[in-house]
Parts: sequence; structure tokens; C-alpha cells
Amino acid sequence: MYFGVDPHHPELNSLVQTTVSATIEKRGKLYVYALVDGTFDDDVGRQLWEYSKQADTGVVSLYDNTVLSGYEECAPFLMNLSPENLPKLLKFSDGKPMLSLLQSPLPIRVLQQHFAAFLQIRTTSDGMRMVLRFADTMCSQNVLNMFNEAQRSAFCSGFTVWHLINRKGTLTTIDGTCLDATTYVQPAVGEGNAIDITDKQYVGLIDAGEADYILCALAKQAYRLVAERTPSTLYSMIRGLLKQLTEYGIKKDKERYALVAQAIMFPERDQALALLEDAQKHGAEIALQRSASSH
Repeated sequence: MYFGVDPHHPELNSLVQTTVSATIEKRGKLYVYALVDGTFDDDVGRQLWEYSKQADTGVVSLYDNTVLSGYEECAPFLMNLSPENLPKLLKFSDGKPMLSLLQSPLPIRVLQQHFAAFLQIRTTSDGMRMVLRFADTMCSQNVLNMFNEAQRSAFCSGFTVWHLINRKGTLTTIDGTCLDATTYVQPAVGEGNAIDITDKQYVGLIDAGEADYILCALAKQAYRLVAERTPSTLYSMIRGLLKQLTEYGIKKDKERYALVAQAIMFPERDQALALLEDAQKHGAEIALQRSASSH
């Protein structure tokens, strides 16, 4: 299945170990955990769920003892990370946005309880709740960007650093604020393990995932459009085209999708931009018809 991420960098294993060691040297002794989103590999998800139900396995479900308890087959899991299990985790997660690494002074159960406050979002205008999949590394930074200052501060108060395996198969490090377990204060857990967000925050989160949605949808519907380019390159192209469409005031989802699907087929960027400009002047339907007839 296509997830819109590049294969892991060949030296990712070494990079992870070097980065983790450098953080410990700078910050002192810290626990090192893998955060695994089990939805991207059914076998891994089921295995981690079984481990999480046993004592002293070093694996815990973030859904344990929450309103989402019972849905562990699609849960994120925290597990102790070591040089021995890192290669296996990297192998399972290659080409899937399912693995990130956390360094924290908090024991694993305390960190699990910390994240219990952020498992869902709730829009205050209508009370709608939605699972917040921050362990999906293509969503992680979108989630952080959606939070207001207080929410982001609370979320980041549980870890020292968060190393995301990014779209290009290398590492992006997010700084946290938890440097000492003795001064840590657990965030308040809201009803339904949810944090309240505004409609504007919700729309921003959905909009931030538009390029990923289009990229993966194109891979399902017309794989030849994506097969010859790296996912990170295509994602960057799609984001740029969507930004231009927004500036042109083209907001309908179907039109944006159709225009992007056509635009990325062009060998030259100027041709793609010309299509979008034509859509601004004459409408998406006419621009697409003209493009189809001329090619």
C-alpha cells in the first residue's frame, strides 16, 4: 500500500543511535521509547496489543484505561527502545509513517498517562469528537501546528525530545520541555480523553492533510502518476499547487483534486501553473477540457 513517504535513508539506524546518544550526553539519562502507530501494519498492531496485555514486556497501549480501551488493534503503542529491537522496528516501518522515538525522564506508564489527555479532539461548537492520530508521523507536525500555545505546551511537557521519521526517511526532532521527572505536572484529562478545539483549529488540521490525501488517492486511482517520482517530491509539488489554487480562490475539493491530478502530469512546472491560471480565469471545468484537448 502507498503511504506517501520515501523509503528509510540507508543510514537511518546509525542516525537514530547517534541522535539518541547525543541527546543523552546533553540532557542526561533518559528513557528511550518507540511510539508505534499500529494501524499501518495489522500484524505488528496485533502483536503489540498482545504484548501490552502481558506484564513486564515494555509495551503499553496509549488506549489502555481510556475511553478508547478495546480498540487496541488500531492504537498507538509505547515500547522500550534498544539497539537490539531498533533494526526490526525500522524494517517493519520502512515506507510507512508509523514510527517515531521519544526521549523522556518519565517512566513508560507515566508517559502513557500523559498522552491520555490528547487521544481525541472535540470541537466546542457542536461537541463532535475525533481520534487524534499524532503517532502517524505524517500527522504529527500538523497536530502540533493545530494546537494553541497552551495545548502545545501541555503536550510537549511529557518528553525531552520527539524524533519523527519524516517524509524523506530521515529524522526531524521536536523539542519538548520535560527535563526532570520530579517537576513534571500531568495535564488534566478532559471528558472522553479529548481536548477542546475551535472550528478554526479543526479546519486548519483538515486542510493540513489535503496534500497527503490527494497524493494517496492518486496512488490508488492512477498509480502510474506517482510511480516514477519519489513520494516526498510529489508531496512538495502537490502542496505548492494547492497553495496556488488557494491564492486563486479555487476552493471546491473536487476541482482542486482534478486540477492537481492533471497538473502533476506535465513535465514542466510552467505548464502546470498555466493550467491553474486558466482555471482561475475561466473556471476549472473549462481549463481541464482545454488541457485534455491540447494533450
